[in-house]
Amino acid sequence: MVASMTGSELDRVLAEERERFLSSGDTPTLVRPEISSSWRRCSSWSVPAQHIAPPYQPDLDTGSRLLRAATPVLDKVTERLGELGIVFILTDRDARIIHRWETDRWLVKRLDSVHATVGHIFAEDAVGTNGLGTAVELGRTARVDGREHYVEELTGFTCVGVPVVDPVSRQLHGVLDVSCRADRNNMLVTALAEQTARSIEARLAEDQSVLERALLEHFLSASRRSHTGIVVVSDRILMTNPQAARMLDGVSQPLVWDHVARAVNENGTVEDGLQLADGRTAHTRSAALRDGGEVIGAVMEICPESGQVPIARSPTTEALVGPTGLAGTDRGYLETCRDARRALVDRVVVLYGEPGTGKLALGRALHEELAHEKPDHGQLLVHDAAAAEIDGETSWLATVRQDLAGMPGTLVLPHVNLLSQQLTPSLSAVLGAAASRGWGCVATYTCGTAWDGMPLPDLDITQVRLPPLRDRISDLPQLVAAFAAPRRLAPEAVQLLMRLTWPGNIRELRSLVDRMLAAAPIGIPGVSDVPAEVRRAAPRRRLTRFERAEVHVILDALGETGGNKKDAARLLGISRSTLYRKLQAAGIDLDNTVY
Repeated sequence: MVASMTGSELDRVLAEERERFLSSGDTPTLVRPEISSSWRRCSSWSVPAQHIAPPYQPDLDTGSRLLRAATPVLDKVTERLGELGIVFILTDRDARIIHRWETDRWLVKRLDSVHATVGHIFAEDAVGTNGLGTAVELGRTARVDGREHYVEELTGFTCVGVPVVDPVSRQLHGVLDVSCRADRNNMLVTALAEQTARSIEARLAEDQSVLERALLEHFLSASRRSHTGIVVVSDRILMTNPQAARMLDGVSQPLVWDHVARAVNENGTVEDGLQLADGRTAHTRSAALRDGGEVIGAVMEICPESGQVPIARSPTTEALVGPTGLAGTDRGYLETCRDARRALVDRVVVLYGEPGTGKLALGRALHEELAHEKPDHGQLLVHDAAAAEIDGETSWLATVRQDLAGMPGTLVLPHVNLLSQQLTPSLSAVLGAAASRGWGCVATYTCGTAWDGMPLPDLDITQVRLPPLRDRISDLPQLVAAFAAPRRLAPEAVQLLMRLTWPGNIRELRSLVDRMLAAAPIGIPGVSDVPAEVRRAAPRRRLTRFERAEVHVILDALGETGGNKKDAARLLGISRSTLYRKLQAAGIDLDNTVY
């Protein structure tokens, strides 16, 4: 029906749809889905529908990488096009206008009348649906024609906004918008906007090599001035002199970048301590490095604190081996397994962590190791505390006590966090007696990202935290191979899965692998076999550990608020633009994220 309408008929229908939506809140049915979603967002933010008053922040960075890359491109395009009846507008990542290229006097006057001038912010929550702010929200090209604008004052324009992203890091730099008089039949503006944005991105790629040379110059200069360890780090590069290389052996680049992040954020010099792989603590002094006012990395001076002796580690203690049958070589995960294995000899072990991290699987694997080391070790008993809600806690505990009367083996109690406080003292007594008789006792406790409770009072226990999958993401290919065996997934599909944050951890990964195998019963499942909602939720690049932790917290807040970004930002104590910027920097598409 809509496709067969003339331009004037469609304008009338859109005007009626907009008025009906503003008056009753009914979901629009005759507008494009992305416009309907935008209108609903604007309504939730209480954006005025008649007049706009965009925020004004004139403190612009006139030497930004984006403006440097865009200026020669847009100067040339504007000169070639002449008075074609269009205006180019460039914004930063917050939809704040940083420059305009203009030749049409009527358009200039009209844009000035709606405050579309340098320094004004055209974010959706400030001025409603528009080519600038809506492109930021969607993370892709946004075209808004005439009556599709939320605010009446903007209905005289057609605007096409295209996000400009770094070709290497995929981070959003800003938006290029092409505006003209309202004309839905003018397809030239969309093609022109997208082609010009790609040209700006090409210039950004060229500028990247310049930045790498600038980082090298900073590194050489710092190395000449100091005899300590020198590190220059960016999101893509880590340069060290020999002194720093020796000290940082075994320390990952993301950890180094996370360490200097405070200096970058505080725009100053920060002194701190950094734990080295050999057990010593190094003293560090970090400072942000800038090029044209924009942070391009950081420099860190590093030296061991005096009086410390490296921890002597024999080859046998350095070699960490995971339990048989469990995939993974992440050092933190292997250290967790080692700590649990050692403690289980004479203590009750509580494995705790987020849901789906593999606590029960580790408990079973520890039993297999005990049985291998001690041929007379008894059987494995698993009594899920969840059953106490059905059988009754008294009856459940009596069954546990009865089974422990036999030959000592291994007892695993999943989900002790479900037991009441009235029962746990009695359970502590039962487990204490069993451990003294040679039983290996493992309990699992499900909690959030942190926990400092005591599930078994009056009992000498060892608490071991299993890391979430996002903190051992390098293990994902091995886990996928184990879950898919004897089949396998295509490498590009595995690479896509490594960009996800996995709030459901290993259990979620296993379920997804099963779905992919079922969807492609023959052959090697690839990216096309990854469920569409998962593909849309995947960031466009691998995240650092620090970014993954930030994203996880933000997505948790979005889940609590039903996806409402404004409420989630309030819950986290940050601005909505900061929330969006962090997710956008991680390459996450907010409109398609599954909470």
